[in-house]
Amino acid sequence: MTTPRPTHLHRRSSSKWVPPSAPLHNPISIFKGRSNRETGSRVIRPNHLFESPRYELTNYRDFTDNQISTTKYSIWNFIPLNIWHQISTKYANLYFIFIAVLNWVPFFDAYTRYVGLIPICFVLGTTLIKDGIEDYRRWKFDNQINKKTCHVWDRDRCAFRKTEWRYILVGDFVHISNDQDVPADIIMLRSSNESGTCYIETCNLDGETSLKQRMVPAKVVGYSKKDSTFKPSDFTGVVTCEKPDKSIYTIRAKVEYEPGQTDVIIKDNMLLRGSRIKNTTFVEGIVVYAGHDTKVMLNNGRAPHKTSGIEKLTNKFIIACFVMLLIMVIYGASASAVWVGDHPTNEQIPFILSNTPTPFIEGFIGIGAFFINYQLLVPISLYITVEIIKALQIYFISNDIQLYDSKSDRAIDCRSLSIPEELGTVTHVLSDKTGTLTENMMIFRNCAFDETDYGTQGSKSNPDQPVKCEELYQRINNSMHNPVQKHFFANILLNNSVVVNTIPHTDLLELGNFEGGVYNIGNSCFYDVTEEKYKAMLAAVGKEPTESDDVSRPDMLGLPTTITFDDRLTVIVEEDTPSESPIPEASPSLRDSPETATPTSPIYRPLSSLSSFSRKLSTVVRRSILRPISNIIPVRKRLISFKQQALNPYEAESPDELALIEGIALYNYVLLERAATSVTISTPEKAEKRYELLLTLPFDATRKRMSVIVNSPKGPLLYCKGADSAVMSRLTSESLTDPKIQTIKSHLDDYAKKGLRTLCFAMKYIPQEEFDDFLHSYKFLMEDSSTEREKMLSEKADELEKNLKLSGVTGIEDRLQDGVPDTLCALREAGIQVWVLTGDKLETAQNIATSSGLFHPQRPLKVIENEADAEEASESAGLNIIMSPAAIRLAQEGNSHLIEALRKAKTVLCYRMTPSEKATMVNTVKKKIKGNVLAIGDGANDVPMIQAAHVGIGIAGKEGLQAAMACDFAIARFKFLSRLLLVHGHWSYYRLANTFLYFLYKNANAVFIIFYYQFFCGASGTNIVDPIWGVIYPIIFTSAQPVVVGVLDQDFDDKTLMSKPEKYVIGRENQLYRWKHFFIDVVDGIYQAAVIYYVTHLTLFASDASLWEMGFYIATSSILVNSGHLALQVRYWHWKLVALFCFFIFFQFGYFFTECLTVGANMIPDPPVWMPIHAMKDSRFWYSQVITVIVALCPRFTSMCLLNSLKPGQKKN
Repeated sequence: MTTPRPTHLHRRSSSKWVPPSAPLHNPISIFKGRSNRETGSRVIRPNHLFESPRYELTNYRDFTDNQISTTKYSIWNFIPLNIWHQISTKYANLYFIFIAVLNWVPFFDAYTRYVGLIPICFVLGTTLIKDGIEDYRRWKFDNQINKKTCHVWDRDRCAFRKTEWRYILVGDFVHISNDQDVPADIIMLRSSNESGTCYIETCNLDGETSLKQRMVPAKVVGYSKKDSTFKPSDFTGVVTCEKPDKSIYTIRAKVEYEPGQTDVIIKDNMLLRGSRIKNTTFVEGIVVYAGHDTKVMLNNGRAPHKTSGIEKLTNKFIIACFVMLLIMVIYGASASAVWVGDHPTNEQIPFILSNTPTPFIEGFIGIGAFFINYQLLVPISLYITVEIIKALQIYFISNDIQLYDSKSDRAIDCRSLSIPEELGTVTHVLSDKTGTLTENMMIFRNCAFDETDYGTQGSKSNPDQPVKCEELYQRINNSMHNPVQKHFFANILLNNSVVVNTIPHTDLLELGNFEGGVYNIGNSCFYDVTEEKYKAMLAAVGKEPTESDDVSRPDMLGLPTTITFDDRLTVIVEEDTPSESPIPEASPSLRDSPETATPTSPIYRPLSSLSSFSRKLSTVVRRSILRPISNIIPVRKRLISFKQQALNPYEAESPDELALIEGIALYNYVLLERAATSVTISTPEKAEKRYELLLTLPFDATRKRMSVIVNSPKGPLLYCKGADSAVMSRLTSESLTDPKIQTIKSHLDDYAKKGLRTLCFAMKYIPQEEFDDFLHSYKFLMEDSSTEREKMLSEKADELEKNLKLSGVTGIEDRLQDGVPDTLCALREAGIQVWVLTGDKLETAQNIATSSGLFHPQRPLKVIENEADAEEASESAGLNIIMSPAAIRLAQEGNSHLIEALRKAKTVLCYRMTPSEKATMVNTVKKKIKGNVLAIGDGANDVPMIQAAHVGIGIAGKEGLQAAMACDFAIARFKFLSRLLLVHGHWSYYRLANTFLYFLYKNANAVFIIFYYQFFCGASGTNIVDPIWGVIYPIIFTSAQPVVVGVLDQDFDDKTLMSKPEKYVIGRENQLYRWKHFFIDVVDGIYQAAVIYYVTHLTLFASDASLWEMGFYIATSSILVNSGHLALQVRYWHWKLVALFCFFIFFQFGYFFTECLTVGANMIPDPPVWMPIHAMKDSRFWYSQVITVIVALCPRFTSMCLLNSLKPGQKKN
C-alpha cells in the first residue's frame, strides 16, 4: 500500500485532459470543413473501437475536428489579404491605387511621389485597422468557445475525462451534463431519464426559448434503465449519415448495431451543437458532425449585404463623374498636344530643355498628368466619411431613450451599420401579426363544448392572467363524468408538446470525478485522495478495487447523482445505491464542517429563495458526497405546484398550447408529467390518471393538425386538434348536419369576430386491427431514410385523421400591443402603405385589422379572391384590400390588374399565409410594385421575409430571438417603429443626401480650379496650388465639417416630425437626392470654381506675385467658399458647429505658415518662405476673398431665399 500523500490544492485547469500528440490544427478543419467537399455518405465507427493513436484515427483524417474559427485572417496573411479584399470589393480603391502608381512614372508625376500615396494609404490604412479590430474580437470569441469543456470517453482509462471542445473528434462518445451546451452534432444514445428522453433549449439555433424533447433511438432505450450496466465501451454500432448540410430540422442517418439490427435516426434523436441540456441530469451520445461541419456553423452564413437606394444612386453619380473626368483628361491631353504643335521651337519657351517631345508624346504624357490632377473628381474621402457618419448616426439611434422598453429591459439594437438612411425612404411596411402587432401573450378566454359557450373577460388589474369562469367551473364540478367534457379536456391535456418542469438535476460527474487516484471536486480545484480513502469509498458502495481504480463516473460507483427539491424547496440529494458505510472525507477544509449531515441540520433548512441556491449548491453537494449515505433521504420528483410560484411549471414550443394548459388548470385539469410513452394528468376528482401514448402524429404545415393516439378501454383512441379549416373538413358526414355541431361552429365564428385565435378538437376510436396495420406502415415509413420521408409520413397521417367527431373549440386572446393603432395611423399619414401578413382565418384577421386601426375608416373595403375582383379593384384608388390565398398566388404570378390595385391601395391584409409565402410577397412588392420595403416580424418563420426586404426589423419577443438576430434593427415594441422611421429615418436620409451632394460639389469645385488654370499654362498639367495641400485638402480640411453636419443637422425637430408624419414624404419620394440635384450641385461647383480662379487671376494680373502666392489666394478662397456653401445647407446651428468651421479656417492659415517655414529647397523648388505673411499684408488679398465669397455664393443664397419665401419650411426639391 502506498504512503498517503499530503493534501494539496491545484488549479482546476490542470485537471483537463489534453489528448496526447494533439496538433494545433486539423488540416481537414481548414480545407474540408469549410468548403464541405464531401460527396458521399459518412460511415462513422466509434473511436474507442480502435487501438490506433487518437490523431491517427480514420475519423480524424477524414473529417474536421471540433475547433472552429470565424476569423477572416491570420497573423501572417492579414495585411496582404485585407488589402486584396479592399481592392476586390471596392473598385474605387483600385482606381486610386492606379492614380498613385501613375504618379510614380517619371513622365506623369504631377505631385511629389510620396505625396500621391497619402490619400490611398489613409483610406486603406483606416479600413485595415477597423477590420483588424473586428477580426481580433472574432478570434477572442472563437477562443472562448473552443476552450469550453465537456466529458469525452477515454478508451485507455475506460473513463470519461474532461476536455476542451477543440479536442473532440467525430466518433467520440461524449457525456453532457444538465445546463451544459452541446459541443457538436451528436446522436443521443443514453439519458439519465429511464424513458431515454431529455429536454433541450434551442435558442442559439432557432431563437426559440421553449424546451423541446429529444429521445434515444428505439433499440437503445435499455441503455438508460437504472439497472443497465452499459458503458460507452460496449457500444459497437456503425453510424451511416449524409454529408453535412444546413437543415436543422432534418437528418438522414442510421445506426447499425449488428446485421439486421438498425435504427433510422430522425431529428428527435439528434442533439445539435449550440443547444443546451435542460431538466435532465445528463445525456450521452456519439459525435457525427464536428466543428465547421455542424449544422449551426453551416448556417452561420452572413445575412445578405444590403445597399441603400442613396448609395446605389451615388454609384451612378460617381460613374457620371468618371465620364466627366475622361472628357476633361482627353480635352487636356489634346490641348497640350496642340499647344506643343503650335510652339515647335524652344527659343520661344524660356528655361525649356532642348529635348521637347513631339505633340503625340506630349499628349500621351498629358493623359497621365491630367488623370493625377483631376483624380479628386472621383471623391476618395467620401467612403471613409460616410462610414463615420453612419456609425455615429447608429450610435445616436442606439442611445435614444425613447426607443427603450423598460418592461422587457430592451433598447434598440442596430445590427446593420450600412443602411440607416434607408429608414427614411420606406414606401411599404409588411408586418407579421402575432407577436408583432399583438403581445404574443396567449390567454385562455373562451371554449365551447356540448353546445355551450363559456368565456371570461380579462381582469383590469391583471389583464395578462387567465380568469376563472364560474359557470364553467360549476359545470365541470357538477358533471365530472360527462363523456364530452372528459374527452374535450383530455384532448387539450394530452395533445400538445408542453414540457413539465421537473425538479432541477445536477450531474455529479460535472461536480467531481476521479482521475489517477485524485478526486476532482467542483470547477476550481481538486484534492488528493489516499489509497485507503479510495478503498473505503469503494467499500461504501459494495465494490472491490480493480485494475482501473481511477473510475471517473460517480454514478457507476453508486454515488449520489441528483440534487432535487422537496415541496418546501429544501435541497435533497437522491441516491442510487444506499449504503451504511461512510464516505471518507477528502480534505480538512471539508472535514471540519460545523454541521453534521442529518435531515434536521442547518444544511437542510429550507432555502429562503431560489437565488440562494446558486450560492449554496456547490457546498451542499460536496458535503453530501462526504457524509454517510444512510443520512441521505431519497425523494420522489414532483411537479412544483402553482401555489409555490417558484418556477414556471411548464415550457412549451407553442404559446397557444401553454395558454390552454395553464388556463384549464384553473378548473383542476392539470398536466403532471409527460414521458415518451405516457402522460399523467390530474382531474377535478383529485385523481391522477395515466394515459399510455401509442403514437404521436406531430403537427406539420401541410396538415395544420396534431394528433395523439392513446390506449383506452375501448381500444386505440385518437385525439386531434388543429385549425378550423384543417379539422372541420375531416369530420364525419353526419356531423356536418348535426345541430349541436352547427351551434359550436357558430361559437367558433363568434370567437373569430372577437379576434381570438381558434382551435378545434376532435376524436375518434380506431379499431385495433386498423390501428395495428397503420402503425406497422407508419413505422416502416419512419425507418425510411429517403428525402420524401416527411412527406410520406404526413400523407399517411392524413389517412387516419378522418371521420372525426368534434369535441369542442377554444378561443385564445392575443391582445394588441400598446400603441399599435397610433403607430399604424402615423405610418398611414406618412404615406406608407402598410401590409399585414397573417396565417389566421379571414374573420380573425379582419377583426384584428379593424381593432388595430390598420384599415382607414373612411376608405371602402374590398376582398379580392379572383381575377374579376382584382380587375374591379384596379379601377379604384385608396381601397382597404383583403387578399385571399388565391389572390396571393395571383399577385405572385404578376397579375397586372391585381398589381395595379395593390399599387393604388391604402392598406392590404393577407390572411391564411404560410411563412414561405411571406418572403415571396416581399419580393413581389419589391419587383412588381417597385416599393422600398420594410419587413417586421418576431418569429423564426419571419426571418426569410426580414432578410428579403430592403430593411428588416426584428422584435425580440416570446417566439425567440432569431428574428432579432437576423434583422437590420431590433426593437422591443411595434410602437417604436414610428419614431424609428419618422424621426431617425428622416434625419438620416436628409443628412446623408446633403453630405453626398456636398462631397460631389466640393470635389468638382477643386478640380475645375485646376482645369481653368490650364488655359493659362499651355495645358501643361501644372497644379495652381501647393501639391501637398491639394492632396490633403479633401481628406483633412473639408471632411470634419460634413461629418458633424451629417450627424447633428436637423431640418425639423423630433416633435415636429412625430406630430406631422406627412414630412416623411421628403424621403419617401426621394425629394432631395435626384439627378437634377446632382447636376445643380456640380454646376454650382463649376461656377464657384470659375469665380475663385478668375477673381484671383484678375486681382494678381500684371503683378509680380509668384505661383505660390496665387495658390495661397486660391486655397484660402476655396475653404471659405466651401465652408460658406456648407453653412447655407445647415438648418440646425449650435456653438460646436460654429467653432468647428472657425477652427478649420484658422487651421488653413496655420498650415501654410508651418509649411512655408519647414519646407526646404531639397523638397520643393523655390520654397515660399514667409509667403503667407507677405500675401496677407496686401490689401488685395482681403478684397479678393470678400468679393470671391459674395459672388460665388450669391446664386445659391438667392435661390434659397426665394424658395423659403415661396414655400416656407420646405427644402429644395
